[in-house]
Amino acid sequence: MFNFHSFKSGTAALLALAISSSTVVPLITSAPALAQRRPAQREQINIVVPSGTSIPVRYDKDKVVVMPDETVPLTLTVARDVKASDGKVLIREGSEITGDLKPVSGGTQFVAKQLTLYRPRLERQTRPFTISGTSNVVRRTEEITQGASTGSILQGAAIGGAAAAAIAALVGDRAIATEEILGGAGLGAIGGFFLNRKKANVLVVYPDQDLAVKLSSQFAFVSS
Repeated sequence: MFNFHSFKSGTAALLALAISSSTVVPLITSAPALAQRRPAQREQINIVVPSGTSIPVRYDKDKVVVMPDETVPLTLTVARDVKASDGKVLIREGSEITGDLKPVSGGTQFVAKQLTLYRPRLERQTRPFTISGTSNVVRRTEEITQGASTGSILQGAAIGGAAAAAIAALVGDRAIATEEILGGAGLGAIGGFFLNRKKANVLVVYPDQDLAVKLSSQFAFVSS
């Protein structure tokens, strides 16, 4: 005898199985697609910049004028990519080196403190790294005499505070009114020291050609 209730129950079971199967299959087949859309992690590379590496630099002024015994802060920009012998870029152009021009051996020398790497992909600087390096010693001098014109010396220059005070005392404040003053004492603080003098010698530094930084120790960082 035909059992209507058994037929109805079996049909319901088949429908339930069909519905559950159609729900599960898309989930299974879509899993690889989801996996493919996950972004690949960038490979991290350990970069070692060896001791003795020379870093070319530039500055936004043509020259820097300081007194022989003066220390001034300076931020230089890496002028071009620094590469390893195999062509791998170690330090990108546009990175920044901060430090000081310091008196040494009758001249002045740039002493590097920190390097802030430029990452073109991120279009920004990274956090600074502590480095150790120096430029050559610069002993190029110019004599400033009382009442003389300083146009050729100061044109396109950044001037240390002490040098600015000396120049102001010898030739007047107007000579440096439009120039950038780098740290050090203000004009009034030490300018009186030069009032009874007829001349002063200043050091003239051309950063692009004088201040390439040679590392005195290696440093390492992780690049991604």
